[in-house]
Amino acid sequence: MLLKNLLDSKPQIQKHLFEKGYLITDASIPNPKEYPFYDNWADTSIGAYHFWVHKGAKLYTYRFDKGSLFLIGHAYNPYTMEADENIILQNLAQAYGTDSYWNTIDELTGIFVLGLVNGNALELVLDASGMQCGCYGTIAGKQYISSHMRLIGDICQLQTDPYVKRLINYRWYRFMMGNYLPGDITCYKELKRIIPNTSLTFCNGAYTVRRFYPNRPIQMCQTEEEYRKVIAEASRILQNTMALIPQKWKRPAISLTGGVDSNTTFAAANGHYSEYETFSYVSMYRESVDAEKAKQISDRFGVTHTTYHVPESNDQIPDFEIYKAVFDYNQGGIGASKDDDARKKVTLIQNDVCDVEVKSWISETIRAYAYKYFGRKKFAKNLTARNYTSLYKIFFMNRKLVWDTDKHFKAYFKNTQLKEHLFNYDESDFFVWEMMHGGKCGLNIGVMKSCFDITIPYNNRKLLDLLLRVPLDKRISDQHHMDLKRHMNAELYDMNIRVVNLNETSRRKKMVNIYYTINSKLPF
Repeated sequence: MLLKNLLDSKPQIQKHLFEKGYLITDASIPNPKEYPFYDNWADTSIGAYHFWVHKGAKLYTYRFDKGSLFLIGHAYNPYTMEADENIILQNLAQAYGTDSYWNTIDELTGIFVLGLVNGNALELVLDASGMQCGCYGTIAGKQYISSHMRLIGDICQLQTDPYVKRLINYRWYRFMMGNYLPGDITCYKELKRIIPNTSLTFCNGAYTVRRFYPNRPIQMCQTEEEYRKVIAEASRILQNTMALIPQKWKRPAISLTGGVDSNTTFAAANGHYSEYETFSYVSMYRESVDAEKAKQISDRFGVTHTTYHVPESNDQIPDFEIYKAVFDYNQGGIGASKDDDARKKVTLIQNDVCDVEVKSWISETIRAYAYKYFGRKKFAKNLTARNYTSLYKIFFMNRKLVWDTDKHFKAYFKNTQLKEHLFNYDESDFFVWEMMHGGKCGLNIGVMKSCFDITIPYNNRKLLDLLLRVPLDKRISDQHHMDLKRHMNAELYDMNIRVVNLNETSRRKKMVNIYYTINSKLPF
């Protein structure tokens, strides 16, 4: 294997392979000091399972009469102001078997996999948006659950799904939100992706997937007073979140730009600015504008800001090709990443940036991203598999890929019971939530963890549900984000700084919307 040969000669890069990952299995792992573990993983036995956890990740456990609860990653509760994972597990143990158990999970912010082991029975969930990736499958009678599909593939010598090979080699594959796979598939037929908002249970030799969210109709804001209450409550939770983060990490830093998402995150830190730093990176001219605005904001509130300048050429980074190969492998080998993105990651790895990046992803879920991206004011209430395919990628005349992708989305509907749990929610939001974020961003976060730990204030199911109550027109216009910022930091709001994404042009929106409309209606 080419990657193995490269890493065997570069011990300083070996630690980045499947960094901060996990593997849960009832199989024995031979030679953990060799590829792909390189002695960077610790084995803990819980019930019938081995919990292999990368030394950069944390495993928390709590044993009680129902079995052993576990959490890999990090979690904190901005509703109860609990920052200790051990206490969170104790609280979950007390609530286990009741509605309060699931309500507590909905209150958690963080990036984690959480579950219970009782003998050879196992159940688990991911964080709200699946930023801690998970995939699962039974291979040769053994169970495997992991953060990295390629890790299982290497251990079990799996072969890439022919459909995935055709898809990632398709010339327009990287267009429309980059590299990720449709539905709940992985690069191997033997493995499925764990979907956010579902629980996975293994018992008596079989896996069961159960959707637990949504579980009731959403109560949309009907009056301005109801809207103001939502803004006030969401502001409270975001501010609680930003108060908890410095309790968990010594050197938190907000990844700051002039955009609405990170601006709102910065506003939420109001009252705690002395405990944060901010940073930006510049790899092209348009990013320098964001960095300038980020420094302007930081200076205004006395926060130290650092701008990292990314080399313009791959040749300026030693061992760049090996780093990039590891990054792409950690994402499942589902398409090459862009060189400038890889250069950013290596630059951040090589600098002592922070203990944890406070990242503003997931905000797009509540900002009606599908409407923005396609320039639409309306989507069908009940989206078809072809609608999903049209939201996913532009296939033009490759109708074989269209049909095969339709099939994967149909299987996703069935496997995760999405259609039975939509109630009056906007289905396009779940495409953004479970496909774009759970399917793409979670993989990217897994790579970014090589640079530092990452936490995401918006990654809280109860908070997301609250802000989905906001009328659609306010979500599309970002009025709710402006009102959140004004509520949390009026002085920042009055600075009136907002750098618009140059990719969001009216022409691009028009073109992709034409494609979406036509492709959704084609019978073939």
